[in-house]
Amino acid sequence: MMHRPSLALRVAVLCYVGALVALPLGFVFQQALSHGLSAFVTALSNAEMDSALWLTVRVAVVAVPLNVIFGLGVSLWILRRPSRVSRVFDTLIDLPLAVSPIIVGLSLELAYAQNGWLGRPLAAWGLHVMFTYWAIVVASVFVSLPLVSRQVIPLLRSVGTHQEQTAQTLGAGPVRIFLTVTLRSITWAAAYGVTLTIARIIGEYGAVLIVSGNIGLRTETLTLNISNNFGNFTPYQGFVGVSLLSLVSILVLLVLGLARHRERLRHGYRP
Repeated sequence: MMHRPSLALRVAVLCYVGALVALPLGFVFQQALSHGLSAFVTALSNAEMDSALWLTVRVAVVAVPLNVIFGLGVSLWILRRPSRVSRVFDTLIDLPLAVSPIIVGLSLELAYAQNGWLGRPLAAWGLHVMFTYWAIVVASVFVSLPLVSRQVIPLLRSVGTHQEQTAQTLGAGPVRIFLTVTLRSITWAAAYGVTLTIARIIGEYGAVLIVSGNIGLRTETLTLNISNNFGNFTPYQGFVGVSLLSLVSILVLLVLGLARHRERLRHGYRP
């Protein structure tokens, strides 16, 4: 029989989360709405903010699917085809989480600058990566690389291969096994990985600051726009940007939580 946590523990947890999350977010929204709803809407129509928001969306639309495909593929490779190489890769995949985003940005600049290791041959083909949309995509993919796989690998390990082997004995091919057996068993782990990836990509600052050049109306993402507004002594515009970024993250979490709750109810789970 499961015992509920004591009232004191629940109050302590609520106070801790409130102090770290709820109060700062409340302050942000209070500042964003301090001049009224009409001023908030007017700030949202700012040309630089609209450009930064659209660029952030374009980066996420490309970077998130790339990391989902990579995360699922590398998870299956590490667990279903174990080898010395896959074990080494399993360790190295956490590197983006251990390295400072600023160092990531500097490393990418050294690699993709016109005189860099990769930038020089690309420039010979007329392809310039640094200070472009694609530089932001590369940086965003790098910093969020392991987030999907680190959610999927533990679940794949716990599920095992019994269901996949059963499907194989019944004549199912690899693609059908993946779609009907493997993918169904890791759906929610992948969904949480996608949520973390979206949050990291739309909120990335350090690496993007280095590789983008922070060019207004061209390579300025929403996080860079927020920083520029505070640096240019237009804090209200900055608070509006922060509130918009927070709303996106909250909505993504709410959608995921509601979908998970409905799935549990569908399977007869009662809290």
